[in-house]
Amino acid sequence: MTDRRRSDDYKQVSGYVPVDLAREFKSICAREGVSQSDALEEMIREWIGKSTGSHASTPKPTPPETIADVIKANITKLKNCGIKNLHALAKGEVLPTPGDFAIITSALAIPEEERKIIWQKTLKFSVLSEIMGVKVYKDSGGVKKDECEYSQNSEPTGLEL
Repeated sequence: MTDRRRSDDYKQVSGYVPVDLAREFKSICAREGVSQSDALEEMIREWIGKSTGSHASTPKPTPPETIADVIKANITKLKNCGIKNLHALAKGEVLPTPGDFAIITSALAIPEEERKIIWQKTLKFSVLSEIMGVKVYKDSGGVKKDECEYSQNSEPTGLEL
């Protein structure tokens, strides 16, 4: 995430609005899980577009790399989907369950091929196989000597200590 205060690509804009308007704006941002900067940027772009009849210079959106990127960009749309830990998921602090991933990608109508790419990139960024000493084999056909097998209700098996 870009630190807007220190980035040369961002500039602070400020102004004075009535107290009630400021409180309502801050309250809605907090409730929706949207930063005030993001909300202001969106409103300014819309205002410029309306005022000039054209679109403000919009940076080319980068496709989401991980599920955290997807959630961060769509957190308001996902508020009512029943996912309990959206903020932790958006920060990349936790991984979604396969069920939560399905709910999120379905709610956002993400095509299957794009879902696969996002899931793979999410796991790639999250699994620190070298540090953890865990090797992951695709379609290994069973547990090998240096692998772990995990099931939902059991401890890891297959490791020789």
